[in-house]
Amino acid sequence: MKIELRGAAKSWSPQLSRVSINRSTASVDVKSTRNAESLQVDLSSATQGARIYYRKDNAPAFQLYSGPFQLTGYSVFETYAVKDGKDPSPIRKYTLNASNKIQVDRFGQMISANFPGKVTTEQQLKADAEADASYYAGLTPPSGRDRFGGLAGSAAKYGLQKKGFFSIQQMGRRKVMTTPEGNLFFSLGVNGLTANETYTMVKGREELFESIPSIQEEYKPAYSGTDNFSFYLANKYRKTGVVPTEHAIYSEAAGRIKKWGFNSAGGFSPDKYGNENNLPYVRMLPLSSMSWAKIDGISLFDIFAPDAAAKIDKAFANAVKPRKDDPMLIGYFIDNEYDYHKFYSHVPKLKASEAAIKGRLVKRLKDKYQEIDKFNSHWQTRFKSFEELKEAELPINTSSAWSDMDAFFRYYLDTFFETVSRLYHKYDQNHLLLGDRWLTTPYLNEKFRSVMAQVEGKYVDVISINHYGYALNTGLLEDVYTKSGGKPILISEFGFGTTEQGLDPLLQNSAVNQFQRGMRYRNYVEAAADLDYIVGAHVFNYVDQAGLGRYWQGVWGERYNSGLVNVADRPYKEYLKGIMATNYDIYKVLLGERPKFYYNFSQK
Repeated sequence: MKIELRGAAKSWSPQLSRVSINRSTASVDVKSTRNAESLQVDLSSATQGARIYYRKDNAPAFQLYSGPFQLTGYSVFETYAVKDGKDPSPIRKYTLNASNKIQVDRFGQMISANFPGKVTTEQQLKADAEADASYYAGLTPPSGRDRFGGLAGSAAKYGLQKKGFFSIQQMGRRKVMTTPEGNLFFSLGVNGLTANETYTMVKGREELFESIPSIQEEYKPAYSGTDNFSFYLANKYRKTGVVPTEHAIYSEAAGRIKKWGFNSAGGFSPDKYGNENNLPYVRMLPLSSMSWAKIDGISLFDIFAPDAAAKIDKAFANAVKPRKDDPMLIGYFIDNEYDYHKFYSHVPKLKASEAAIKGRLVKRLKDKYQEIDKFNSHWQTRFKSFEELKEAELPINTSSAWSDMDAFFRYYLDTFFETVSRLYHKYDQNHLLLGDRWLTTPYLNEKFRSVMAQVEGKYVDVISINHYGYALNTGLLEDVYTKSGGKPILISEFGFGTTEQGLDPLLQNSAVNQFQRGMRYRNYVEAAADLDYIVGAHVFNYVDQAGLGRYWQGVWGERYNSGLVNVADRPYKEYLKGIMATNYDIYKVLLGERPKFYYNFSQK
């Protein structure tokens, strides 16, 4: 054996004080078996003849382990092993839960649900690595696609122009999206190519989980901060021996979804890995990070905040300009799911000292009525001055009040979208402005939908709608298309789920099993591709949400069976069969080369 230390002799002097090779006792492994009223705990070490010590719940001292013991309630264990002549193993910490409150098992699966493929041992996860390789290798997506996932050769065949970036063009009677090469492109996207929604809050509710690995050990990368843990990432570690990075998750997901026939990374996916994975992607403008424009109690951007345009300009210069020449970038969403349906109920109640939008409303009312008595007459109020209106709750009870709010809502939208569009195009004239991902609630309401479509249509290239429903409502979509001035529509979010694995189903009674999820997908996406003004559909999302809710919403977090894979990283193969049947044929459906698929749920 040769030990060599190298360094600059003038700057440091190499010294060797001790070399230890294979001198440590193997760490302690903890196994637990549940019975009706307690948990049997077995401790072991791979070092033969090692003595094992443990302490429970920060007891004053460690005690020698002599054999299996029974545990009740929730406990934190620390263990180590030592053998004469060897160094003690590192102290390892485990959480063991023998309470009757457990809802989630050690693999992140719901205790209440029994289903085929439920993981019960670590060995099953390890075996998945080989099974995955065989499954994904056996998938053969259609040929005839350009490098962006568009229909190769369609530019020349249909007279479409090569513009160097994704664009909207007219092809006969329909609006289409095209790749930078000019080929027909229907954006089949998957939202959330990340593990972000698999983190769940564990701190403060430990008794609900069978076992939570210690943050001090190899599972540390599966934590977000100290309070939130991803069982999905823990299962990836059990499966492969490595907790994957964000980069690794995205790259693996990109390869998988292309096998399933998708061609786009949808919203809420890391946007810095698209090029290296040859996957068209979308970005979000940085408006949601601007705390100065947030309004308490309602998700709206306060475009009337002081120096709003200058601040947006600076942010766009930093975030938008550097990507302006990227051909793999489809375009930008403005933001996600604004509460337009709360505009009339919330904005008049704001205080101008806290929200500039209220001050602008009062200014417009003063400009219109000039005299407070005239305002009071029309609004049936008793204010003494317009200044008083700034901090007061304004009642919307008269036809004049409703009319004034209608005008202010339109004025707000026009100011917001004009400002954002103008400053966006100042720094990027190449990529599509994809709209602001409408929340389903205002989209379903004609009062809001009409104004949103009319105003936003003047400033964006595409209207994006998070459209959750059992089927596409073609009447409402046609209404948006017409009133927006003929702007194409991207379905930026949709999805279906089941309760099979103890999660919520996204839409109640939409599917009883994964086969029906696939049929819902087929009905929905093929109906979208059959419409002359739909340019894509992005499904929500890549991996199921955490069983007890995604972390940033605390105990009330969403917990949907929304994924293409579950918490054990096992693909929903029956669901995906349906997805692939549609995705592989999407251009045949779009071009009318085969009729759209329809599965009749009313007869099943």
